Amino acid sequence: MGKIKFIMKRRILLGLFFLSSITLNCDKKLVIISPHWEGVKIEFTRAFFTWYEKNYNERVKIEWIDQGGTTDNLKYVESLFKKNPDGIGIDLFFGGGLSPFLKLKEEGLLEKYKLPTSILKKIPKTCGGIPNYDKDFYWYGVVLSGFGILYNKKVLEFLKLPVPETWKDIGEGCYYSLVGTADPRHSGSMHMMYEIILQAYGWEEGWKTLFSIAGNTKNFSISASEVARQTAIGDVGISLCIDSYALAQIEVNGKENIGFVLPENQTVINPDCIGILKGAPNIEVAKKFVDFLLSYEGQLLWIQKKGKKGGPKEYSLNRFPILPEIYDNPEIEFDINPYQIKNTIKYDFQLAANRWAILDDMIGAFMIDPHDKLKKAWKIVLDTKNRNLKRKFYEKPVDEKIQRFLWENWKDAIFRNKYLNEWVKFSLKKFKNIIIEGKYLM
Repeated sequence: MGKIKFIMKRRILLGLFFLSSITLNCDKKLVIISPHWEGVKIEFTRAFFTWYEKNYNERVKIEWIDQGGTTDNLKYVESLFKKNPDGIGIDLFFGGGLSPFLKLKEEGLLEKYKLPTSILKKIPKTCGGIPNYDKDFYWYGVVLSGFGILYNKKVLEFLKLPVPETWKDIGEGCYYSLVGTADPRHSGSMHMMYEIILQAYGWEEGWKTLFSIAGNTKNFSISASEVARQTAIGDVGISLCIDSYALAQIEVNGKENIGFVLPENQTVINPDCIGILKGAPNIEVAKKFVDFLLSYEGQLLWIQKKGKKGGPKEYSLNRFPILPEIYDNPEIEFDINPYQIKNTIKYDFQLAANRWAILDDMIGAFMIDPHDKLKKAWKIVLDTKNRNLKRKFYEKPVDEKIQRFLWENWKDAIFRNKYLNEWVKFSLKKFKNIIIEGKYLM
């Protein structure tokens, strides 16, 4: 594994050297904040540089920024706008799903831009009931994402465990300490899966499912990509996973070793978006970048395998284009056409956007920060089969009815810290009590 890591690091460093070399002495500049991994940045820097020079006879330099993930990028942008309300020196917010863009639009932090009609008319307004682009043209979906369960076939076969097919399945006791998840306070895709679970099952059953999954979680990683890697190497047996990370692991490790399932009637197809930030210093180049991403040439780059015609040079990106005509290309290999997926949940994306921050903090306070004690308490619940302890395990200090009150006041630091402290204390006390009571039952 050490040799593989060294080779990958060297390839990425060489790629980054390539980026710097092609952008020296450029006529134009573009600044993008994005949680996308380095392969996406390398391939789209290379492709856009070539496309822009060919079409406009100018060179363009792209500067990429990432604060550690979608949630951290969003907080960073919001904090900069508080100090500089007219512009923050960044042109584009790129990636992270849909919810961040609903929030950015609501806060007035995006510039309106209507795509050329020749491009816009080819993009369906919705997929699975969720909009592919903003009706007022403040953001656009670039690719479509599905969310499901990644599993290591060899691990499950060795332990004689079934393949989980639903989110609830992941909370079954047989998967204790075999589940991989990440902290939604840093990972936008992981946040999305927690939100999907809540909406798929409803508030009460959704939280029970999340608590059970947390009980089975080996540890909470910082990034969703790391969780997928841990699943592939067998450090965990199953994990919550976005399709792109799942397909990347399947490509590397083979279908005979790694599997991926979209829970039927329990998932959504969600656009991964881009938007021009208010006061963008290089707005004309930013518009051209959006045009390129949604052109046939730009869309093909996401799904075509590396080295093939129209595909990336070094890294297969394994994403599903938002442009339907790409799937009609007989040279494209794909297992899933997002426009043909049936039985997705009716997803309330506005609710998801409204409670984005409080959901992250609830999961942090209820499950991640006290995780050591949560796991011990869950093991007792599983071993004793005591219904009273299980009921206590699922208790939470927040009622569904007060969500609006919370999200309307969550930007107040004093208000937020008051509730966070109360939630952490509640959770620690709850799990400690279960551990103490459990000793007398064992």
